[in-house]
Amino acid sequence: MTPTEAVRWGCIIVAAGRGERFGGSLPKQFAPLIGRPLFRWSLETALSIDRIGEVCLVLPQGEESDPEAAKHPRVRTARGGPRRRDSVANGLEALPGCTHILVHDAARPLASRPLFERVMRACEETGAAAPGIPVADTLKRVSDGVVEATVDRSGLWRSQTPQGFERGLLEEALALEGNFTDEAQGVELSGHPVRIVEGDEANAKITSRGDLVLAERLAGPPRSVTRTGVGLDFHPFAEGRPLILCGCNLAGFRGLEGHSDGDAALHAVMDAILSAARLGDIGTLFPPSDPSYAGADSAVLTGRVLSEARKAGWEFALLDLTIVSELPRISPLRQELRGSLAGILGVPLDAVWVKGTTTNSLGALGRGEGLGALAFVEMRSTGAGA
Repeated sequence: MTPTEAVRWGCIIVAAGRGERFGGSLPKQFAPLIGRPLFRWSLETALSIDRIGEVCLVLPQGEESDPEAAKHPRVRTARGGPRRRDSVANGLEALPGCTHILVHDAARPLASRPLFERVMRACEETGAAAPGIPVADTLKRVSDGVVEATVDRSGLWRSQTPQGFERGLLEEALALEGNFTDEAQGVELSGHPVRIVEGDEANAKITSRGDLVLAERLAGPPRSVTRTGVGLDFHPFAEGRPLILCGCNLAGFRGLEGHSDGDAALHAVMDAILSAARLGDIGTLFPPSDPSYAGADSAVLTGRVLSEARKAGWEFALLDLTIVSELPRISPLRQELRGSLAGILGVPLDAVWVKGTTTNSLGALGRGEGLGALAFVEMRSTGAGA
């Protein structure tokens, strides 16, 4: 096993603050930014990174369970504590299997995927890393409204999140007495150096209503670019094969013929994703002439398709899937199929819909000779494509 393979990343998103300077009836981390709560932006960015195996959302007392987030198989929730360090400790406790931890402020909704990945790489090299930006403004020390001195800004940086740490270093920092303003300071105080990586001016912390207005201007255009892709697939039934549909092994039904596992539903979904991302089709990416794909697990292939789409700058948003079949009837299986698809695609359950129909006894499908699937997929631009 290589060092990279031994690393298991988790991410703590701290959304437990009161945000008193922000004002309003909602804590700032729940304030909407272009239709989504602030914390959800960071949550979705973290979940878009395959190497982050688990994400813990730390919420205020009384809000310990976010129903939407809880639907995602990689999301955990934890209760916030009286101090930030207590909230981080609670989040860390919810991620017992992770060797490396990112800690991120929910009030920084525009932290990008490349920023997360820069911090992760630096942390794996040094044990602790944080993003920052060199101070560009002239700094004044002021007392009672009067300038006392101009401060030398040489070597001064503005610290940001996400910050990354080997688990043991973070645990050691959290055990220290006294207060610190971020986890990097705690690691510094414990005697371990923290590597600074290039931050991002867009990754500003939301502390006021004015900050939220600026974030809306920065976030609007890239997030509004979407594409729709369509995928269609048909397979005949074959004796002696299990029926694999949406990644589920459905006992008691004839299986589907195919070079891989014959999962017509996932094949349609993959083609729809590739169509939206303008990346060809599954026949090109996984040619049936290649013996390495014989009996291949379509769920694994779907993961590869999603990875290619992300490299091209597109993330999955929504799926509407129709399965055309006399048998099995889809309605009794709907929730099982949706849950499987949501897990494979790495999205909340409500981002996936599955329905069934028949051809009213018309044609080969109507005679029960096979099964078809039609997928409509919406993909959202990340602005990170090559």
